[in-house]
Amino acid sequence: MIDVMTKKLRNNVAQEPAAPESPAGQRHKLMRARRAVATIPPIRVRGVLVVEDDPDLQWRLARMLTVRGNRVVGTSSGEAALELMAQWPVDLVLVDHSLPGMSGVELARRVAAEHPEVPVVLMSGEDDEPSPVVETLASVVATIAKPFRPEALVELLRSFPKGEPELA
Repeated sequence: MIDVMTKKLRNNVAQEPAAPESPAGQRHKLMRARRAVATIPPIRVRGVLVVEDDPDLQWRLARMLTVRGNRVVGTSSGEAALELMAQWPVDLVLVDHSLPGMSGVELARRVAAEHPEVPVVLMSGEDDEPSPVVETLASVVATIAKPFRPEALVELLRSFPKGEPELA
């Protein structure tokens, strides 16, 4: 008999419609949701400037870096690179050693003077290897010899403090 009464009681409770939530309860839920969203770290994508006078290599580097989650802009001269850096947030500069006009080493010096927080990676061919003294004076953080494998560049990028953005 008690079991029958318990079943009837459970059925009555289950059939009653839920009471509408009060405005105060809705505000409380909204505030909890906002706090939860605020704890999610913002997605920070690295801004990379590729300064390369070979359009094919510039395009391949930009594509590879973009696919890996970076924002990339490219140019073929040092002067244009400095103009871009004045307008666009840059976290890393990949610069060819031999550029028309301003050399890659001179561009690295200017970047170090105007944007000391931005690391510069010098890309050099076999014929134009800069000396370690020149690299140090130009504030170059790393040099990568061309031709290089894409994996070598990716590993180099991972070694920097900001790391490389990981794709979800």
